[in-house]
Amino acid sequence: MKQFFSHTPPSQKLLLLIIITLLSWFIISLAGTLLAFPIWGTEALTDTGQLLNNVAFLKYFQVLQSIALFIAPPIIFEYITSGQITLRHFREININSTLAIVAILLVIVAQPFISFLGVFNNGIVLPESWLHIEEWMKDKENAAMQATEIFLSAKGWSQTIINAIIIAVIPAIGEELMFRGSLQHLFNKILKNKHFSVILSALLFSAIHIQFFGFLPRFILGVLFGYLMVYGRNIWLPILAHFTNNFMAFILYQHYASNSTTNDNPLIVGNEYPQMIWVVLSIMGIITLLYLCLWFTKNRKGRNHASSTSQGS
Repeated sequence: MKQFFSHTPPSQKLLLLIIITLLSWFIISLAGTLLAFPIWGTEALTDTGQLLNNVAFLKYFQVLQSIALFIAPPIIFEYITSGQITLRHFREININSTLAIVAILLVIVAQPFISFLGVFNNGIVLPESWLHIEEWMKDKENAAMQATEIFLSAKGWSQTIINAIIIAVIPAIGEELMFRGSLQHLFNKILKNKHFSVILSALLFSAIHIQFFGFLPRFILGVLFGYLMVYGRNIWLPILAHFTNNFMAFILYQHYASNSTTNDNPLIVGNEYPQMIWVVLSIMGIITLLYLCLWFTKNRKGRNHASSTSQGS
């Protein structure tokens, strides 16, 4: 099978990945639903009102969806096309500490710009002829926020740790495997342009969340994760950055939920823009950190090459 797919054009490999993802989603979702019946019962799974109040099932379904859509397909795809279960991007598990710090700082520094885009995106008003579509989008946003708040409502350290894993760890690994590890790699093979590949994978990354009023900030985050992959050449860098972003949001919500004196729900995008000086500094910081990532990777590669040459002589 490896020999057969080794000469397959990238466009056909992309089609294969799509087919694998659809089959994975169908099979794992079906199996997961059948396993859920004995635990939660038929009525609990078919009654939407009960589902939103069933925190355990919401967590179960979230993990199931992440496995079905983002974790299993890239692993299966890699095995079929290369004959190895271990993903090629995971062979270099050790990441340089400097690049790791750059990845974390990139997400932190980007927050004012991300907040600016969030307020701008939230204020977009669609044409009157699109009123029904806008209402549908708002309903999806409200439903997602309601589900997230219920999801995070569980108390206690054990539940907090479980929530952190489901909110920050699993999405960071799964979504980066799919969008940066597989899709961006295939897009680059097809388009022969790393910038278009980053943008296209970021567009899909944002679109698949089906949250229009958060599309722009999520798209820019996808672009940042994509360039970390391109310049850092290690899947663990976008995974670390993605984890940092989700974990910060998780911590902020935990602070909000446990502090009765604040009304600033981090899940709700306000209508007040951050100060422009912070937005400008944020953009400058993003450019600087991405350049540092590229510069450090190139210099490290040059040093390694020089070292191997001197040893060979």
